[in-house]
Amino acid sequence: PLLNLPTNFSSTNNQAIVARLRGPLVPVMPAFGPNEALDLASTCRWVDSLIDRGIRLFWTTYGTSHFMTLSDEELMELTRAVAAVTRGRATFIASTAFHWSTQRCIEFTQFAAECGVDIVKLQVDWRWLPSEDLVFEHYRKIAEASPLPLFAYTLAQPGLTGGMSVRLLERILELPQFVGFKNDTGDFYEQTAYLAAIRKGGRPFAAMTGGSMESFLHGHEFGATAFAAALGMIAPELTLRFADHLDKGEREAALQIVREIEQPTSRLF
Repeated sequence: PLLNLPTNFSSTNNQAIVARLRGPLVPVMPAFGPNEALDLASTCRWVDSLIDRGIRLFWTTYGTSHFMTLSDEELMELTRAVAAVTRGRATFIASTAFHWSTQRCIEFTQFAAECGVDIVKLQVDWRWLPSEDLVFEHYRKIAEASPLPLFAYTLAQPGLTGGMSVRLLERILELPQFVGFKNDTGDFYEQTAYLAAIRKGGRPFAAMTGGSMESFLHGHEFGATAFAAALGMIAPELTLRFADHLDKGEREAALQIVREIEQPTSRLF
C-alpha cells in the first residue's frame, strides 16, 4: 500500500533542496539485455560508478531513459533500482510518463517517496497542445497531494508555439512544492526569459536545460546553477571540471572545454 506521507514545503526546505541542484546532471540511460529486457544490474553498476567519480545529480527522462519503450511496470522498476543506488549519495529526480493521468502521477509521487527518490519531474506531452490552464490544474492537483518536491517540464517541437509561456512559469512559481523545471523549449532566448522570471519570483528554483555545457555557459550568466550533461554519461570528470571553472569565475577555461571538446564531439551525433 502507498504511504500517506506528510507534505511540508517551507521556504527553508526548498532552499536546501535547490542548493543541492548544482553542477552536471547525468540522465539515466538504462541498459538492456539481448532479449530487450531491462538490465537493471548493469544500469545500477553504471550509476554507482558515476557517483564514485563525482556525479551528484541524476534524473530519468522521456528520451534518454527510453520511456517510449518501457512499460509502466518497467518504469517503476527502473525508478526503484536507481533510487536504491543514489539514496544518501546523490540527488535523484524521477520522472512520470507522458500518458499518465493526474491521479496516476499522484500515486507515483507516493511510490517515489517510498523508494527514496528526492524529486519527481512531471512530464507533460506538449505535442498534444494542451492549454496552459489545463497544465496548471494538472500540476496544482499533484502538488497538493505530493509528499515530494516537484519539477515541471516544457517542450517545443516543430508546429508548437514555443512550449511553456513565462506567464505559466510565474503561476508554477506560486506553488511551493515546485523547486525547478526542465526546459526543452530553448537553450538561449527562452532560457534567459525563464531565468528572469525566476529572479523576479525571488525564491529558490532551478531551471535546467536539456543537455549541453554550451547552453549552461550562457544560462550561468543569468542564474542557472545546474545542467543536464550528455557528456557526463561517458566523461563525468570533464563536466565536473567545466562546472568547477565556472564556480571559480574561470570562464575562459570553461569556454575552452566547450569549443575544443563538446562542440566537436556533438557533431559526431
